[in-house]
Amino acid sequence: MARPVLGLLLTSAMAVITTAMAGQLPMPPGFTVQSDPETVLRAYPLGAITKQAAFSHHGKAIRTVILPNGKEGWVYEVGIKEGRTYEHPTKQKHTVHETEPSYGVRTYTLEFDSKGVVIDVLYNEQGRHDGLTALQVQRRIRGAVPGRH
Repeated sequence: MARPVLGLLLTSAMAVITTAMAGQLPMPPGFTVQSDPETVLRAYPLGAITKQAAFSHHGKAIRTVILPNGKEGWVYEVGIKEGRTYEHPTKQKHTVHETEPSYGVRTYTLEFDSKGVVIDVLYNEQGRHDGLTALQVQRRIRGAVPGRH
């Protein structure tokens, strides 16, 4: 009889601790078409968001990648409308995703360290290598020169 009560107490205590700890985590900004990318990158709490917290806040990434530095990245795209499915006369179906007329697709990639914590957010709007990173924006705000420590 004492074991079920003890188990219930332990479960309740863990739930309270988990809830308290979740309240201490900084909330990352959301990835939306309306959000200014530089504002999102400036506000992203680097070094504080775990994979679990990122998944809980942003949802499932559209894909995972291995970045050139060997780190894992989760890719999120915003600006995509719902896919439309078209059927060819051959009865073969194709799904097409369309973007908003005034917006291109914006891509945010969360970069994780070996412990599974977000260490940078990479932003691109028109394809590869044309965007900003959270580290870059946050260093500029602090007045640090990129590439110098």
